[in-house]
Amino acid sequence: MSALPPETTSYWIASTPDTSFPALEGEHSVDVAVVGAGIVGITAAMRLKRESKTVALIESKRSLHGVTGYTTAKLTAGHNVIYTHLERHFGAEGARLYAEANQAAVEEVVRTAAELRIDADLERTRNYVYSESAEDVDRLQQEADACRRAGLPASFTRETELPYPVAGAVVLEEQALFHPRKYLLPLLMAVPGDGSHVFEESRVTRVDGYGGCLVKTELGSVRARDVIVATHLPILDRGFFFAKTHPRRSYVVAAVVEADRAPTGMYISTESPTRSIRSGPAESGRLLLLGGEGHKTGQEPRTDESYARLADWARERFGVESVDYRWSTQDNYSVDRVPYVGRIRRGSEHIYAATGFGGWGMSNGVASGLLLADLVLGRPNPWAALYDANRLKPVAAAVEFTKENSNVAKRWLGDRASAARRRIVSDLSPGEGRVARLNGELVAVYRGDEGGLHAVSAVCTHLACLVAWNPAERSWDCPCHGSRFAADGCVMQGPAVKDLERRDDVISGLD
Repeated sequence: MSALPPETTSYWIASTPDTSFPALEGEHSVDVAVVGAGIVGITAAMRLKRESKTVALIESKRSLHGVTGYTTAKLTAGHNVIYTHLERHFGAEGARLYAEANQAAVEEVVRTAAELRIDADLERTRNYVYSESAEDVDRLQQEADACRRAGLPASFTRETELPYPVAGAVVLEEQALFHPRKYLLPLLMAVPGDGSHVFEESRVTRVDGYGGCLVKTELGSVRARDVIVATHLPILDRGFFFAKTHPRRSYVVAAVVEADRAPTGMYISTESPTRSIRSGPAESGRLLLLGGEGHKTGQEPRTDESYARLADWARERFGVESVDYRWSTQDNYSVDRVPYVGRIRRGSEHIYAATGFGGWGMSNGVASGLLLADLVLGRPNPWAALYDANRLKPVAAAVEFTKENSNVAKRWLGDRASAARRRIVSDLSPGEGRVARLNGELVAVYRGDEGGLHAVSAVCTHLACLVAWNPAERSWDCPCHGSRFAADGCVMQGPAVKDLERRDDVISGLD
């Protein structure tokens, strides 16, 4: 196995300076409040400010430290095998609009970087959806045809830059790769001023939407005519997006290699487990990023082995002996494979949201930011109906909706039954965690590196599912809707907005 670094660190974050904006304190008033400073929120905020709107961009942690900071950073309209699916369930026009939105997102980033002279390590390149199996060739040829009908510069090929043979691939021209933080940080820095603000370390706990919108945090509030909730999965449950999406985690290993060993195109495989491949400029050679090993959040007990399998694959296929960076990420998948973007529910005229990017948040994130800005401005947008957050597509969505919500019900009940049978935690080694019933209560217990036991409530503060231990990230992850908490119970990722309660009292004397 290729050697792995001891800590998980995103290259995008490690290679760029951190931000330092003030926390939201007191009362403020703007035209639009944007909750979440990732690619969606920053894109929307910048577009709105250019249209002379005052904006408050509110981030719970540090800007661009969420999913946008842990991406593989592919800017492409080629989202695995999707256009045949879109034609079948949304018609030829739906497929065309999806292609148009995502290709427009690619061009928006390219144009903005050039206009503002942003050095974002941006490269125009090709995107490949490939398979090593001859059984997939017909499906890939059909996908290439569907891509062309949707207006994309696509073709079928058997030739790639990969160091191993493929049976076939759909190749898209005129795509791009970039450094997301190098692109977005200059846009973020341009938000404050002229009545606009960026607030960090300010977790939004409530949004009231009657008689004008009021966004509340623990220390302050923002009054606005409109609110955009760009928190990956909305922290507001009004649109029931938690029931229309499911969360998945995936993993990335990255290593600096000689330039001639790294493909310049972007690749995604159709087989399971999926493999994602891309490279980018590095100080010496190219930084090769390999991703995959996806699974439902909170439903894989050996997450540390995911990195090991990717490192093995990196060595076998690319000769990588030592991994320089490793990190993981999370995304939400809609039941019909199209993101939900628009008013958070019917009747909520001034609260908007975006979610369900299905692993393709760079292009869909930019497209969503542009669409949300148009909706706030009252401008017609050709993508609005396709992405409508309240759409009903029973044929496309019914099977997935039933399957995913049955899974949630199974976890809600089954995890309680299995946890009730676990009553011993004294055998935990440093770095290990377990949910157990102690003194009649369900607690999540973790043994720290110093040897002591620490406990928090095992009940997710979102909708009361039981959390599960993630050994690779040392976090408590909710298997139902994807909320994540640090070992000490602090919220790392929503939709939960409240920490897990500390329960060290339950384990007193068990060390």
